Amino acid sequence: MKNLETKTENKFEGLYIIGYGLAGGFGGARTFEVIQVDSQEEADKWAWENACDEYDRYAGSNGLREVGEIMQEDGIEDEDEALQAYEEERESWLDYSAKPYSKEYEKKVMYNHYHNPYKEITGDCGN
Repeated sequence: MKNLETKTENKFEGLYIIGYGLAGGFGGARTFEVIQVDSQEEADKWAWENACDEYDRYAGSNGLREVGEIMQEDGIEDEDEALQAYEEERESWLDYSAKPYSKEYEKKVMYNHYHNPYKEITGDCGN
């Protein structure tokens, strides 16, 4: 019964603040949002997927190569091999995090690109 009481007392359980972006000259994780998931692993995956999407939006410009460019520039004929090289390059640029929701962390990141669709649960932090 004690575990049930603890769970109901923690009104932020299941909420995480994820951050994502690209490292280097792109400035790192600059977009943050509150999500609701069942575990830290799911939050980590969500943050990683958003960082991958960010990379994919820039691929082909700003020095980030698309699969076709890798094939051409590196002389790779096998598309699977080029895709593997693309994924390795992408991974080296990703910057992402997932932290359990807290008011303290929200205050640190809320002045970036920040979105909290759970304000009815968390309350307004002044943004």
